[in-house]
Amino acid sequence: MKRLTRRVQFNAALDRPLLPILLTVFVGACLSTVLAYVYTKHVVEDLANAQIKQSLSLLDHEITVEVRDVLAQARFLSREKVLLFGLESSYLGSSAREAATRKLEEYIKDDVFQRYYLMNTNGQIVLASDQSLAGKLDVSDRRYYLQARAGEPTIETIAVSRVSGSPILVASFPIKSSANTVDGVLVIIRDTETFARSLLSKVRIGIHGGGFIIDENGVVLARPSWSSGNAFSVGEETKFIVNSAESNEIVNYVRDGVQRISLTKRNAITGWLLVVEAEKAEIVAPVNHLAAVNVGVSILILVVVAVSLNALRKVLKNLRDSESRFSSLFLLSPDSIMLTDLGTNKVLDVNERFLELFNTNRERIVGRNFMDVGLFLNGQSETVSLMSQEESVSNVEVVVQVAEGRELVFSMSCQTVDTGAVRYRMSVLRDITELHKAHEMMIQTEKMISIGGIAAGIAHEINNPLGIVLQAAQNIVQRIRLDFKKNHDVAHKISVNLEDVVRYIEARQVDVFVHDIKDAAVRASAIIRHMLDFSRKSESKRAVCDLSAIIERAVVLAASDYDLKKNYDFKRISIERDFPEIVQPIHCTETEIEQVILNILRNAAQALASADPPVASPKIIVRMISEADMVRVEIEDNGPGVPPEIQRRIFEPFYTTKAPGVGTGLGLSVSYFIVTKGHGGRMGVQSVIGEGAVFFIELPTDQALEKPL
Repeated sequence: MKRLTRRVQFNAALDRPLLPILLTVFVGACLSTVLAYVYTKHVVEDLANAQIKQSLSLLDHEITVEVRDVLAQARFLSREKVLLFGLESSYLGSSAREAATRKLEEYIKDDVFQRYYLMNTNGQIVLASDQSLAGKLDVSDRRYYLQARAGEPTIETIAVSRVSGSPILVASFPIKSSANTVDGVLVIIRDTETFARSLLSKVRIGIHGGGFIIDENGVVLARPSWSSGNAFSVGEETKFIVNSAESNEIVNYVRDGVQRISLTKRNAITGWLLVVEAEKAEIVAPVNHLAAVNVGVSILILVVVAVSLNALRKVLKNLRDSESRFSSLFLLSPDSIMLTDLGTNKVLDVNERFLELFNTNRERIVGRNFMDVGLFLNGQSETVSLMSQEESVSNVEVVVQVAEGRELVFSMSCQTVDTGAVRYRMSVLRDITELHKAHEMMIQTEKMISIGGIAAGIAHEINNPLGIVLQAAQNIVQRIRLDFKKNHDVAHKISVNLEDVVRYIEARQVDVFVHDIKDAAVRASAIIRHMLDFSRKSESKRAVCDLSAIIERAVVLAASDYDLKKNYDFKRISIERDFPEIVQPIHCTETEIEQVILNILRNAAQALASADPPVASPKIIVRMISEADMVRVEIEDNGPGVPPEIQRRIFEPFYTTKAPGVGTGLGLSVSYFIVTKGHGGRMGVQSVIGEGAVFFIELPTDQALEKPL
C-alpha cells in the first residue's frame, strides 16, 4: 500500500475534464443496465417456467393421491357383505339395505364422495343418496355401469351431470358374490370442482396465474377458489393447451388481450388435463421495474459522481491533513493496532486499545522486538514466522494472552505500509472471541439438528413394525370374537369349540395380554407421531389455539424425554396441572409456544436432577391463569431455585450454568424471543434460593392473525 503514489495518481485523475469521465460512466451504466435486463429477464422467465413445471407436477401428484384414496375406500366399500345382501329382495335384503344406507351415508359425511348408487345387474337403482332418483334415473347405458357389470372397475369424468348439471368424477365397482359372480354395481360420484378446488387453490403464479382443469374439448372442470367470474375460461387457445400435454412444452397464447404462458399434463388416473397458466406481464414485471430503477440509479449516481468530483477538487488542499486524521483513527480505533519496523521487527507504536487490552504502557512496548512482547502463546511459532516473512496477512486467527491471564481469540491482519522513506508493518488485532464462541455454538446446534433428523428417521422406521404389531393385535381380537360367523365356521371345520377356546383365553388372560400389546403399540405410535410433528419445521402462520391443549402436548412429549447422560428422567417427576375450566383462546404459532413450554419443562427437570441434596419428591406444577386481556402460564418446580445474579442473565443468548456439552445456552433465550418478539408477550422468572423457581409467560388474547405472504 503506497499512500503517496496513490495520492498523486488520485489528484491527477481529478484534474482531468469531467465531461468525458461522466459520459464514459453513463455509457457504461446504460450498457450494463441493458445487459443486466436481458440476462435477468431470461433468468426470470426460466425460473417462472421451472415454477410452472414444478407446480404442475405437484398438482398432478396430489390429485393422483386424492383420487387413489377415494378409489381405495370405494373399492373396500364395494366388498362389504352388507351391500351384497342389500341387492336381495328378501327381508334380509331390506335390513341389509338399511345398514348399507347408514354405512354409505357415513362415507358421504366423511366427504369421501357426494352421491352414490347401488344397482342390480338389471340396471335398476336399489339404493341412492337421493332415494327419489330410484326408478326415475336410468344410468344403465353409461359406460361406467356396463364395464362394472362386466366385472371391470372403472373411473370416468362426465362434463355435465344429469342430476347436478356440473362436471363430476364417477367411479364404479362390481359387487361380487362368494362365487365371484357380479350381482350388482356400486357407483360413487364426486363433484369435480369441489374435489379439486382446494388442490388448485395451492397453485399460484403471480397475481392472476394459477392452475385449472379442462377436458379434451376445453370444458373447464374445476377452477381455484380464489378465481372470479370466467377466469381461466379457454377458447381458441384450447388446441395449444391440449397439445402441450403431449409435447410437454410451455406454450404461448393471447386471451382477453393478455399474453399468457401455460403447461398442460394429463392425469394418468382421471384423464383430466391439468393446466398451470401465468400472465407473461406479471412474470417480467419485476424485471421491468428493476430496469427502471437501474436507469434511475445510474442517473442518480452520475449526478452524485459529478457533484462529488467537483467537491473533491475544492478539498484537495485539505488532503495534507489526512495524516493527522489517520493518527487520530489509529489511536482511537476499537481494534488493537501495532506498528513495527519491517527491517528490525521493532515496535514503533501501539494505540490506546492495545494498551488497555494488555494492561501495559507505551514505554514498555515501543522499541522492543514484537516477538519478545509475549503476545502469542507457545505453539504459534508458525503465525509469528508468517508475520516476519509475508508483507501482508489477512484474517489469521491467533490466541493471545491478555491482562489477568485471559486468553482471547483475535483475527489478525498485517499490511506493509511504504511512505517512501520508511517501510513499516501495521498489524490489526480484532477481538473475535465472542464470534468464535458463537461459531462453536452454531456447530453444536447443527449437530443437534442433524441428530434430530436422524431421530426423525429412526422414528419413521420404528413406526412400521409398530403398525404391524398393532394390526396383528387387532387381528387376534377379531379372530376370537364370538359374534363373527367366520370364526365359528373355521372352529367347526377343525372340530374345535370356539366358546371353549375363548374361555381358555380368558382364563389364561391371553386377551389381557393382547389388549396390553395393542395399547402399548398405540401409545408408542402416538409418542413417535408427536415427536415427528414437533421435529418438523414450524410454520410462521398463526392460528386460534387452545393453550391447554398445547401444554398437554408439551407435557406428553416431555414425559417421553430421557436425558442420555441420565441427568434427569421425567418419569420420576410428578407433573401436576392447575387449569381453569374456561380458558380464552389465543392467537399464536402453535409449535413455537409448544417449544417454549417444553424448554421450560426440561430446564425444570434438569434443575431438579442437579439439586444437592436431592429433592425427595421432585414435582413440577403447570398452572394457567386466564384474565381479560391475556393468559398467564406458570411452570413451578420445587428444585434448588435460581440465584439473583443468574436471574439477571438467564435469558441472554449463549449464557448457561451447565457443564460443557450439556446445554448451548440458547433454549431460554430463544423461548424469550418467541414470546416477546414473536407474540408480543412477557416472559420472566421468580425464585427464592431453596424454594424452587417459577417461570411464567404471558400471552395477549388480542394478537391479530398474521397476514399470509
